[in-house]
Amino acid sequence: MFLSIRNSCFLVALLAFSGSQAAGATDSAGVDPAAKKMNVYFISGLGADERVFTKLKLDPRLNVKYIKWVKPQKKETLQHYAARLSTQIDMSQPFQLVGLSFGGVVASEIADIACPQQVTLISSMSTGVPLSKFYQLMIKFLLMSPLSAPLLKSANRLTYNYFGADTPELKKLLKKILHDTDAKFLKWALVRMSGWNRKERIDNVFHIHGTADKLIPIIIVKPDIVIEDGGHLMIYAQADQISKILNHRLTAID
Repeated sequence: MFLSIRNSCFLVALLAFSGSQAAGATDSAGVDPAAKKMNVYFISGLGADERVFTKLKLDPRLNVKYIKWVKPQKKETLQHYAARLSTQIDMSQPFQLVGLSFGGVVASEIADIACPQQVTLISSMSTGVPLSKFYQLMIKFLLMSPLSAPLLKSANRLTYNYFGADTPELKKLLKKILHDTDAKFLKWALVRMSGWNRKERIDNVFHIHGTADKLIPIIIVKPDIVIEDGGHLMIYAQADQISKILNHRLTAID
């Protein structure tokens, strides 16, 4: 008999507590448990890496780690892929997740099995956006075209506009990210994202979204806090504002 998601999260928490009790001898030897930092795992957007987070100024009490994208297996589901990424997380210690764009979608799936204390979504979605079967098939058909990869990876006026890259620095960053993104991964992720059918938000989720996001328009999501004039890359363009929100949220949990 399989454990429910809630029961499995309770079991993980119980095992983590037992592990911390067993480590009591070490703590009593001079390590102050209160001095331990909160592990926070950041998951970037489509094919991007930690470069998109470099402008953030995060509280020193946070132990920031970055989840690395791995090559998806043939016909791999989003849930299976999220389970493989979760092996990068130390589940013996309390932790939180921060997911940007597609990374937020993956974070929600990881939360089903890894039980974070909190999930923070930035420029992302907390539930699937309903698309008809017709549009899902159209997306798959277009992505099968040999011309799709060069178009998706090209940095031009259209991509700059949709990503909100309106400064030379942002354009340079976006161009590098698109260049370094694996085309096969990009196609796989776009198909999985378009077919994401999560109906309800996960527990303990906090969603930050910008009013000027053109890739994921604010009208189709229900964020907890809104950033005025924030585009899809506001994590970089408005890093000071995002940093203040993150530091408040991520350090509020003991």
